Amino acid sequence: MPLNQLCDAVQPVQNHASLPKMLLSLILFIVMNQYRIVRAFSVFICIGLLMFSACAKKEVVRQTGPEPYEGQVDAGVLKNNIGFRDINTVKALTDVRVFRHGEPVASFSGVFGYRSPGSVRTSFFGPFGLTVMDMLFTPELLQVHLPSKGALYEMESPDIAFSALKDNGFSYSMQSDDEFHMLDAFRASDTGASPAVRYYFDRKYLLNRRIVVFREGIEFVSVDFDRFNGRLPEMTRLAFAKGLELEIVFQEPEYNSEIPVDYFRKIGHEDNRILPFQDLLRRFAPSR
Repeated sequence: MPLNQLCDAVQPVQNHASLPKMLLSLILFIVMNQYRIVRAFSVFICIGLLMFSACAKKEVVRQTGPEPYEGQVDAGVLKNNIGFRDINTVKALTDVRVFRHGEPVASFSGVFGYRSPGSVRTSFFGPFGLTVMDMLFTPELLQVHLPSKGALYEMESPDIAFSALKDNGFSYSMQSDDEFHMLDAFRASDTGASPAVRYYFDRKYLLNRRIVVFREGIEFVSVDFDRFNGRLPEMTRLAFAKGLELEIVFQEPEYNSEIPVDYFRKIGHEDNRILPFQDLLRRFAPSR
C-alpha cells in the first residue's frame, strides 16, 4: 500500500493527539525496563512508532522564552541555574551523532534518561533496534558498554552535576568576562589552582551554556547545551579528550515523569571485559 493511502487509512486515529505521546511513553517504558521485557517486543514497538511518526502531524509544545536576568549575580544564583535547574527527571527519544575530531562518523536513534542531581543514562540503537552502546553517568561512576564486543569501559565519576547544586563538599568561586559568568567548583582535597568543574552562563539570560570537567588542570570532558526550550536545553553535546564527541538531540522530552530507579543501576560486569575508560579514548586518538 502506498504511504499516502496508509496515512489516509489511519487519518481518524491521528486526530487523537494523545496517541503519539502514548507510543512515546510506551517505548521509553520498554527501554527503561529492558531487562524485564523481551527484546523482540521492543523492536515491534519501534516499527510501530516509526509508522505513526511518518503519518501523524505532531504539535511541538514550546515553552515561553527566557526573560533577561536583571538581578544581582553571585555564586549562589549561578548554582541554581545549572543544567536542568530544578527538574527532577527528563526522558526522551533522541537523535545521536558521533564525531571523531570534528568529522561525523556515525548516527543512531536512542533514548535518554536523567534523574537529579547527576544520573544520566543514554542508549543508542542500531539496525533492528539492537543496542549498540549504553552510557551511564552516576555520582560514583562513568560506564560505556559495547554489548556486541562484550566490553565495559569504566572510570570514576567526572563529578558533573546537571541540576541546581546542593551542598556537596565543594567550594565555589565566580568570575566573569565579556561573554560569560563562570562558576568554578573546587574539591576540598584539591591543592592546585585549577577547579574540578567550571560552569559557563550567558550574561543576558543566565542560561547554563557549558560545563567543563578538569583532570590535573587539563580539560577532560565538556558538556555544551543548546536549542533551549524556555530555560531547558534540548540538545546536549559531550566532548571527551582524544576527539570523541556525542551530539544528543531530544525528541518530545518529558519532564518530571517517573523513571524506574533500576534504569540508573550500575551496568553489571557479567560476561563483559572490564577496561579503563582511557582505552576507549585511545581508539579516537589521532594516528601517528
